[in-house]
Amino acid sequence: MKLDNISLYNFRNYHKQEVELNKGVNFFVGQNGSGKTNLLEAIYFLAFAKSYKTSESNLIRFQHPFARIQAKAQDNLRSYTLKLIVSENGKRALINNVEIKKLSDYIGSINVLSFLPEDLAIIKGSPRDRRYYIDLIYGQIDRHYLNELGNYKGLLKQRNELLKRLSESQKPDLVLLDVITEQLSASAKQIVKFRKRFVEQINMSLKTMYQFLSDKTETFGFEYHPSAEGDIEKILKSKYKTDLILKTTNLGPHRDDYDFILDSKPAKDTASQGEQRIMVLALVLAIAEMIYHIRKERPIFLLDDVFSELDSKRQNRLIKYLIKLNAQTIITTTSLDHIESSIWHNSSIYNVTNNSIREEHYNG
Repeated sequence: MKLDNISLYNFRNYHKQEVELNKGVNFFVGQNGSGKTNLLEAIYFLAFAKSYKTSESNLIRFQHPFARIQAKAQDNLRSYTLKLIVSENGKRALINNVEIKKLSDYIGSINVLSFLPEDLAIIKGSPRDRRYYIDLIYGQIDRHYLNELGNYKGLLKQRNELLKRLSESQKPDLVLLDVITEQLSASAKQIVKFRKRFVEQINMSLKTMYQFLSDKTETFGFEYHPSAEGDIEKILKSKYKTDLILKTTNLGPHRDDYDFILDSKPAKDTASQGEQRIMVLALVLAIAEMIYHIRKERPIFLLDDVFSELDSKRQNRLIKYLIKLNAQTIITTTSLDHIESSIWHNSSIYNVTNNSIREEHYNG
């Protein structure tokens, strides 16, 4: 899978910018604040229809009515055009100039895997950070999971609204609560099954990826901790009293958590900043293997400031691995000083200065 080109119109600080992208590794080189991360954010937004950094209103260039991102993409089967328009009225998503009414039907049109500074929150951040990350990634891989997650969230909202109403009654009628709880439990059971399968597939290559990147022999794995499993309906019904008092559903997939385990210990308690970066990067590479196993094609890699806290040996090893995958990779960096010349002479290099992008041409 790859993007042939991308054009930005009034996105962030870009007024008009078109970039022809190449297969393999694309380096975007510029000082901090030059605009290279804004390009990465645009591609991310094109994939997920949401920003990883800010509210949608902040994506629109100051004093302009809308922003537009457009790209030509191709996968194993076809070439197609993607377009996202953001305005004060919301978002419009189009594929081949046909508007897609439901964003859930648009997400997954391109598979993107990112390594971003913000992603370190999945190690030491909240359970919500980890759930959000996994849901976002898995949702673009498996549309059935994305649809079931949407179904669950709708039922959860109904149940919580009902709990608030019933909590105000002296003699609450639990018949409707029983019905919604049964529906929610059935959906929760499917989500738990999806998530368990996802973690099992990730762990098939996660340890190898970590050892490859770190040069260490520690065992590294990813664990899933459902807040309720087994007979979920029975569990939820046994918690009616607590849920009515707190006016919310206290167990279910919306309260699940994940954990990174390094040599039998939770990484969130022991890992250094550098180790955390390698863990997240190993997770990204392991997910890429999972995507290839399912779809027989590589995702597009977005790597922002990936070289920080990686020595030159690991930097070059990572790039050579990505080149071997033949995966389109977008990398932002302030310098190529530590990258072997054989790599950057055979990659695409773009200079980014004051939100202006220019491709450089090298022989070799």
